Amino acid sequence: MSRDYVHRNFGGKCKSGDIAPYVIVTGSKTRVRNLTSRWDKYDEIADDYEFLVCTGTLHGKPISACSTGIGGMSVSIAIEELARLGAKTLLRIGVTSPLADELDYGDLVLAKGAVRWDGTSHDYAMPEYPAIAHFEVLMASMVAAKTLNYPYKAGIIADMASLGPTTHDGYRGYLATNTEIMDASLHNAGVLNGTGEAATMLVQSSIYGLRSGVINVNLLNQATKAWDPKEDDRVVTCGLETISVLQRWDELKLESGNQYMVPQITT
Repeated sequence: MSRDYVHRNFGGKCKSGDIAPYVIVTGSKTRVRNLTSRWDKYDEIADDYEFLVCTGTLHGKPISACSTGIGGMSVSIAIEELARLGAKTLLRIGVTSPLADELDYGDLVLAKGAVRWDGTSHDYAMPEYPAIAHFEVLMASMVAAKTLNYPYKAGIIADMASLGPTTHDGYRGYLATNTEIMDASLHNAGVLNGTGEAATMLVQSSIYGLRSGVINVNLLNQATKAWDPKEDDRVVTCGLETISVLQRWDELKLESGNQYMVPQITT
């Protein structure tokens, strides 16, 4: 018997059947509202703590969205509850700043996997356990970005336990002694960007047999050295297109009897 707790079914406001098999998760409630504004229709299922949960249809097909707030613990709670309520495919969308020199403003980052410096994922699996995206979700996000003519890079991202002082100067200029070492090691290893939520979801998904992937958009304008949110819509649009691609592929798999969708090899 599972233990009851305050976040069970998002404060008791969700029940079986309220969550679609395809779910977009994101840190911001504002981004959930942006997502739902593009759907055919939707219902708000729950708004409890950091979790705003909505379910509706996109092009006539079921879809849900859930905000998670910031950090691994809240993400882990959301994934636990979404999985219990019927989620099968999870796509995280969010914003980021670059670690790699070649990442330009407005570029999408499609995660192949994540460095597990988040902390929360270690409660689920040994440090050697990989945080990897499901290959179908990664491929679908590449198709979506290409279809939308959005610039993108696919690669490894890094999850941190905090935004500072491991990623920037803290209050009163505090800087952890290992910050420069951490930054240099990630940069030298070709890690594209830093976040705080992806690794937890990817590890949980692999353990629970769920499909998941991550799309981030770089909103740090390298020219001005300032955070510029005007391209935030790009990750929302690509996220929705990615779900649509996955839904089409899943229909084709049912028709053909194939277990997975893989690209055709052309000669």
